Amino acid sequence: MRETVTDVPPPALKALLHFLYTGDFDEVQKVLREEGSSEGSSGGAASGGASSGAAEQSIAQLQAVLAAAHKYGVLRLLRWAEGQLCHKLSCEMACSLLSLAHVYGATELERNCLAFMKANMAQVVKRADFAALAPEAFVKFNMHCAGVDPAEEEPGRKRKRAEE
Repeated sequence: MRETVTDVPPPALKALLHFLYTGDFDEVQKVLREEGSSEGSSGGAASGGASSGAAEQSIAQLQAVLAAAHKYGVLRLLRWAEGQLCHKLSCEMACSLLSLAHVYGATELERNCLAFMKANMAQVVKRADFAALAPEAFVKFNMHCAGVDPAEEEPGRKRKRAEE
C-alpha cells in the first residue's frame, strides 16, 4: 500500500527526509536552496523584486519545515527551523511568526518575537496582523511587556512571589 503525503509541501518534506537520513542541517539548507531556485523566480517580480521574493519564499519554506518537524516529532529539526526563523524577524513577519511559534510550541521563536515586537512596538502595533492576533498571543505580548515571562506562566501553576 502506497501512502501519499498531501499536507506537507514537497520542499519541506524533502528537507525533512534528508535530515532524517543524514542528520545534517547543511543538507537541509542545500535542499531548501535547490527547491527554492527550482520553484521558479517568477514569484519574485510580483512581490516586489527578486530578492524580497526569495526572502519570502525562504521564510515560507522554513515555516513549512517547522510545521513538518512538529507534525512528525523531529525536535532537532524543529529547533533548527525555529532558530533560522529567529534571524528573519521583521515588523512584517513578527506577528505571524509569533502565532506560528504559539501553535508549534517554538519557545525560542516566541521569546524572540515578543522581544522584537516590544522593541519595535510603534511599528508593529499599527499593522493589521497585530490586531488579528489570537487572544493567547495578545496575553503573551502583554505579559512580556509587563516583564513577566509567559513561558513561566503555565495554567494551574502558581507564580513565585517576588523577593521583597
